[in-house]
Amino acid sequence: MSSSLSFGQIDVDITHIKSGETISFSDIYDTYDLDKELPTMIITWSGEWCYPCISLINRYTDCDLSMMNLITINVDNEENREDVLDEGHHLDWDKALNFHANINEDGKGFDNVFNVTSAPLVLYLVDGMISDAVVSYSLYPYRLIQTERINDINFVWNSSRDLNSLAWSHYKNEDDENELAEAIEWVTRSIDLDQTYSNTDTYAALLFKTGEYTKSLKVAKEAIEIAKENDDDYSTTTDLINSVIEKL
Repeated sequence: MSSSLSFGQIDVDITHIKSGETISFSDIYDTYDLDKELPTMIITWSGEWCYPCISLINRYTDCDLSMMNLITINVDNEENREDVLDEGHHLDWDKALNFHANINEDGKGFDNVFNVTSAPLVLYLVDGMISDAVVSYSLYPYRLIQTERINDINFVWNSSRDLNSLAWSHYKNEDDENELAEAIEWVTRSIDLDQTYSNTDTYAALLFKTGEYTKSLKVAKEAIEIAKENDDDYSTTTDLINSVIEKL
């Protein structure tokens, strides 16, 4: 869903979790001296019923947030909020601004304007204007690179999962050898950060697509060993190995 609302048109209050300061939603940029020239993403979350929200925010906090403003808003109601915040999920989000939404409070709670029964609500702002609003827990950081909203791979350079997702997308959609070489760089960085079955399989697939069949076979077998250790399905890697053998 798209929107052209500015912050100034939204009359709700939010409270900074750490300081307890309540401000108008429309005053975030001025109060916290945020750079309007950077894209801004607002993500709502609940610790009571939306753990995928927390996972999504964790993905963004792995990114280089000098390239965007990240704001989180907890939407648990007052009776559950204290217990949720005591769990401390937000304590790991020190590169973000973290608020709660004053749900069901004083007529100016976040829920007076936004639907908080589904989460995460993701608001994307450009120049202080809400350009997009969507409820989705799969709006991962790499998609900002794919859509060229952020044009610097360093944004996700420390996010193993996002680098792997980008590399896999290139494997599926690109044939240009330079593009595929770039994808190999991304997936090897992903593996350096945190080797998993998924990124090892991606690496094997890219090696196959670029004609490095012997190396692809070796890496594919390595992926299967990782999968076996974690009881993951590896049928697609078996198919890849069969394809490699046909080429050898």
